[in-house]
Amino acid sequence: MYVVDWLHKHAQHRPDKIALVDVDSGRQISYRQFDERASRFAEYLSETLALSPGSRVAVLAHNSSDYLEMLYGCAKAGMVMVCLNWRLAPAELKPILDDCTPQVLVAGDGFLHVVAELARGRALRAVLHLADDEAADVPAGWTEYEAVLAAASGRIVEMPCRDEHEVWHLLYTSGTTGRPKGVIQTYGMVFFNAVNATIANRITRDDVMLAVLPFFHTGGLNLYANPVLHAGGTVHVARQFDAGATLARLDARSGAGITMFFAVPSIYQFLSQHPDFERADLSGLRSCAAGGSPVPLPLLQAYQAKGVTICFGFGMTETGPTVFVADEDTARRKPGTIGKPVGSMLTRVVDPLGNDVAPGERGELLIKGPGVTPGYWNLPEATAAALRDGWLHSGDIAYVDADGDYYIVDRAKDMFISGGENVYPAEVEQALFALPQVAEAAVIGVADERWGEVGMALLVLKPGASLDPQDVIAHCRQRLAGYKVPRHVRVVDALPRTPSGKIEKHKLRMQYRQH
Repeated sequence: MYVVDWLHKHAQHRPDKIALVDVDSGRQISYRQFDERASRFAEYLSETLALSPGSRVAVLAHNSSDYLEMLYGCAKAGMVMVCLNWRLAPAELKPILDDCTPQVLVAGDGFLHVVAELARGRALRAVLHLADDEAADVPAGWTEYEAVLAAASGRIVEMPCRDEHEVWHLLYTSGTTGRPKGVIQTYGMVFFNAVNATIANRITRDDVMLAVLPFFHTGGLNLYANPVLHAGGTVHVARQFDAGATLARLDARSGAGITMFFAVPSIYQFLSQHPDFERADLSGLRSCAAGGSPVPLPLLQAYQAKGVTICFGFGMTETGPTVFVADEDTARRKPGTIGKPVGSMLTRVVDPLGNDVAPGERGELLIKGPGVTPGYWNLPEATAAALRDGWLHSGDIAYVDADGDYYIVDRAKDMFISGGENVYPAEVEQALFALPQVAEAAVIGVADERWGEVGMALLVLKPGASLDPQDVIAHCRQRLAGYKVPRHVRVVDALPRTPSGKIEKHKLRMQYRQH
């Protein structure tokens, strides 16, 4: 199968339709301008720099309309864009660059000094920089992005039909289980994710999406920026998430016309805690979805009281990511379900021997379909371990109910065994969220002489709240089996999170292993 240049198609059919709104700069880019600017960047890569197809272009930048221009410019030129995590330290980024060996580095606003350090000693064809307040500090020999576009001819470069298996970009995992891995993102993955997301969310060219998750994460690019662009809609791009600014733009009275929003549960939590939440008019939102970690029931109820149903879904960087998205009716009837697999995705739940389990029984979730990655960059062993007999082994524990709706119980690696019984922290965390004082919760297993492991609850409280650990334990005893009740409770100021909003439990396990 081949993937065509859908950006160019929209530029032909609806040239003046606004494709991108850069929230922080206020810049609006039509599909005609988007197509032209991406073409100018493609011309620079393939003709000015004379890069070979497949060369890597690594970008360290916050979200912007420029970021998406470069992504589609790389597609037109046949280059591989590497979306670097700007939250990583230079020492963490250097092994990633050693792995992907880029020939071009792009420094976004605020990252000039970091990229200068990363570029030192590397055989690069060019280093570009976006508009930056530190522009006076630009090292000699670097080129400004707008100057590159201005110097190009302006002729439109239509992306030739790409084989679905060709690599478009690399997304490095957050490294919660170790060193980051470069997850290959093919043209077919992005296309089928757009199709799957469109089916699940009824996306049309009339939709307006607000993107607040970072573009170095699949949730930022593909939930649902790329699908909305594939449909010919409009994407409002926020540089970074800010609760007040996000609420203001989501408000139907703002005139932004936002119809779609995707976020991780922590973002929905931060929005709900903002003083403007109660008076915000969210009636313009026809689609609100979440993923990355379970959504606490009280949070779902807080949004439902405002007429908003948060539809929980499931996906991975390795799956494009859309695999599940519950429809609104199912989400309201069955809080916590991720629904049924959508579009072209196939799933199974299996026991340790690889046999399908019965409804209601727990097992590992396996995923198959054209949205699944072909593997990890330069890691054949990790690829072989994750992809077996055509199925991606997710590492997530799930079960299916009698209606065929799926539930994610927890990550297999987060499960711990207490007195011979499996304890899934997400189940305990849901009970903890029923406490009105709790803003955030994480449960980990810690060593115990008698039981092998027992639970430790780490809680972030709402402003001004207090909570006695014994009251927490008593609360859990009323709702959970004895072996699931945390034996230790700690109140902390904050929980470590990945840029996508997931709690970094491996850091908590390291920090509290001596408890």
